[in-house]
Amino acid sequence: MDVGKWNFNDDEQPPYPTVEVVLSSADRKATISPKVDTGFNGLLAIGREAVRRLRVTPAGTVLVKTATAPSEAPLYLVNLSQPDLAVTYKTLAIGTERSLVGRLLLENRTWLLDCKKGRFCIIKHRVANREDLSPPAQ
Repeated sequence: MDVGKWNFNDDEQPPYPTVEVVLSSADRKATISPKVDTGFNGLLAIGREAVRRLRVTPAGTVLVKTATAPSEAPLYLVNLSQPDLAVTYKTLAIGTERSLVGRLLLENRTWLLDCKKGRFCIIKHRVANREDLSPPAQ
């Protein structure tokens, strides 16, 4: 059984998977579809457009190590929720060029990355109950 199907975004080649999340600040709410970045070991990085929509101000800064060079990035206090995953976090999100979700959102779940059909979803395993094992009614 799969839960929470998301499509790939084809702004880049090759296309990349995204997950829709809801962000909120003290008085604003925004639904965004950040890129799933398995190389990012954090939970959330929010891009300039999300910062503008939420009207959040930096709560501080952090030194981040990227593939190109270390740099200082702003931190924003936001609430993140993803209804299909039944998760809600109050978190410090790193300010970046574009929004990303990292491995902390992905951990402890089974994911299907279907590059042929351009889909990304979570797999939820269930235990068969007695009714599932019964032959169909005639």
